[in-house]
Amino acid sequence: MSYQPPIGYYQQPQRQRTPGLGAGITSIVAAVLSPIAAVVSVPLGFAAIASAMTRYNPNNDAWWFGALILAGIAVLLSIVAVISGLVAVFRAGGMNAGRITGIIGLAIMAINVFGIAFMVFLVLGSGQGF
Repeated sequence: MSYQPPIGYYQQPQRQRTPGLGAGITSIVAAVLSPIAAVVSVPLGFAAIASAMTRYNPNNDAWWFGALILAGIAVLLSIVAVISGLVAVFRAGGMNAGRITGIIGLAIMAINVFGIAFMVFLVLGSGQGF
């Protein structure tokens, strides 16, 4: 007589949760977007200074519009980089490459955010009086 296991003995293999994939992807996004936001903030600084210097010139709105567009791009990049860095840090299972890269991206953005915020306020303060 052979042994027959009960019907519930054979189960489908359970899919294992892989938080590392999402953490890896978002950490790469954070690590790539953080330096890009820093690079965008350099011409933003020049445009902010130029728009502040040409504030009272009646027909020179190009600096202000350019600075406003660059400020929007820099703010959008920094928001996406910070959110993806936070997702990477919290989704990573342990201290793995995804978490470390997310922390590096957040560290870069911690330095950039204050400079970007200062330049955005400089651009908004030099409005052309619409």
